[in-house]
Amino acid sequence: MKDVLKKGLTCACAAALCLTAGVAAVGCRSASSIEIDPNRTQLYVSVYGGGVGTEWFNHVVEGFEEYTKDMNTFEEGKSGVQIVPEINKTTTAGSAILTNIANSGNDVFFTEGAYYYDFVSQNKLAPINDVVTEPLTEFGENKTIESKMDQALQDFYKAPDNNYYALPFYDGFYGIIYNVDFFEDQNLYFAADYRDADSLDMMFVESVDEERSLGPDGRTGVIEGIDYSADDGLPATYEDFYRLCERIVDLGHIPLIWPGMYPYVTSYVQYQMWADYEGRDQFYLNFSFDGMAKDLINVSDNGEITELPETKIDNSNGAMLQKQRGKYEVLKFMENIMHPEDPTDRFYHNLAFSPSLSNTDSQSTFLASIVSTDNSQIAMLMDGNWWEEEADSVGAFNSLVSYGYNREDMRFGFMPFPKATDGQVGNTPRTVVSINDSMCMINAKTTGVRLEIAKMFLRYCHTDAAMQQFTIDTGMTKPFNYELTDTQESQLTYFGKEMYALKSPERDTDIVYPYSDNQIFLDNFSQFHPYYWGFVIDGSYTPAESFRSGMSAEEYFRRMYTYQQPRWASWYEKL
Repeated sequence: MKDVLKKGLTCACAAALCLTAGVAAVGCRSASSIEIDPNRTQLYVSVYGGGVGTEWFNHVVEGFEEYTKDMNTFEEGKSGVQIVPEINKTTTAGSAILTNIANSGNDVFFTEGAYYYDFVSQNKLAPINDVVTEPLTEFGENKTIESKMDQALQDFYKAPDNNYYALPFYDGFYGIIYNVDFFEDQNLYFAADYRDADSLDMMFVESVDEERSLGPDGRTGVIEGIDYSADDGLPATYEDFYRLCERIVDLGHIPLIWPGMYPYVTSYVQYQMWADYEGRDQFYLNFSFDGMAKDLINVSDNGEITELPETKIDNSNGAMLQKQRGKYEVLKFMENIMHPEDPTDRFYHNLAFSPSLSNTDSQSTFLASIVSTDNSQIAMLMDGNWWEEEADSVGAFNSLVSYGYNREDMRFGFMPFPKATDGQVGNTPRTVVSINDSMCMINAKTTGVRLEIAKMFLRYCHTDAAMQQFTIDTGMTKPFNYELTDTQESQLTYFGKEMYALKSPERDTDIVYPYSDNQIFLDNFSQFHPYYWGFVIDGSYTPAESFRSGMSAEEYFRRMYTYQQPRWASWYEKL
């Protein structure tokens, strides 16, 4: 039987929560503004008013209240259910909700920045095995919620007593967002024959109609039902990405921006790139600790790489995964983005390390540059898949309306990561990691009729129809298997379509959920959070900050194993 994590959620996840806290609860009812209807039974629901917004919640409330309006079996003399929400960003997520849930009057919670097994070990949640494992026949579906979940999620959310106590809330993907219109206007796509070009400017197309290169997937067109054309003209390798940044600088523009207040966004992007390098199976070893590691290396001061033999990974030697080649390659990538040899000719905005530049500030700066009076535009933003919702919440899109722009017509892409080497181009599928630490759950205090309704509400929220509406409203996906109709997909923004396409069978993409039921993983969950992999070296500095200060990728890479090996030994001894 699994032991439950003894340590609480650390500041790592709490800090990560801050990043997705940019959206206020706009246009949604709050408990203080709702008049209690004495003719209906109330269900009290806590919703974190962060990155996914609240429009999705308004829709499920409307649908569920309509579904239950004629039900008169909950309480004598009453018919239907009234949802009473609590929506804010201070008490509804992270360590605050773990502390406050015992005294909360809420029945259902949609939260993030929280660790599942803390709630389970402290008996804070009601078991919902019946919610998850019984077919959704009352809503016209013959599938169970469990059948829509990835096996890694099933393994993680099944607690020691083989019961579910929560469900994951939404998918969280970090990456590089690029302005498609800007790329076309500035001819920033690589030409089909760019490898034969004599100069940097000749590597790029001269018009939108010119044939483009094959991109990181190494193919184009539709092959066996998979669309390989979406990445045409985008950087195929890390070297190509540096060339792209150089071209953007030469044209008088700025390649990248990210929130200086949260520099670990760069680490999260590296985390995603590491997964893309390793591929699904090799990357997942970092959570299962059960399999053969195939690309471990040592690296010398001058960057000379020594390949190590394939190594069987188990609980005794998981620290060896700090030597995965993918980690070194993405560290080297970030070192080159820092451009240490000529920091004045940098690839990033001059506020990218400013502690005053928040996530919404960086989004607003990215968008405002479109109409900048100095004609210096920002080409790319490092952020999460909720960025459009956050930017919209602070009026960043609305501020462009007077210039003739609106969110619905603007085109932003989610750049497929370039490959580290030419040999990987066309030979490794795109791999992305869903990072969320978000959950929906029921208060252990909820009993009787309210527990019955709470379970019904969770089931309703996980019907295909409700999850489809969530994607329409947020431009994001949930970590479950469901599809949109063509009509529904047409309602998404260009970026929303990019995010939905990540999970579409028409794209060759592997999704990794970084969870498992391995005991070392469960006992030390926070230490495997993407926030943490870049904050264990050189105090509290991310790799980007360390490289900016002069540390080499080679030194950083070696320090990772030196740091992790004794910690791992202590974890293993406690099993």
